[in-house]
Amino acid sequence: MEAPTRKIRLYSLSTCPACKKVRQFLDEHGMAYEHTDVDLLDGGEQWLASKEVKRYNPAGSYPTLVVEEVVVGFDEARIREALRLP
Repeated sequence: MEAPTRKIRLYSLSTCPACKKVRQFLDEHGMAYEHTDVDLLDGGEQWLASKEVKRYNPAGSYPTLVVEEVVVGFDEARIREALRLP
């Protein structure tokens, strides 16, 4: 029986080095995820995405990775733990 797939959501900024590290990490580990560069969205969409980020991360900082818990920034140990990677 296959393990259920967990939804992985990444909110980032296109110019953020830590955001790029999280994306690279997820890609290197073959993780499927939804991704939004909030700064590239149009006004209303950007406002809505920022509001969504603040729901998970009141500081509104990037990157914000949502799995079953929220990981803010590039913290490889916490990301591995959230994704249940060795």
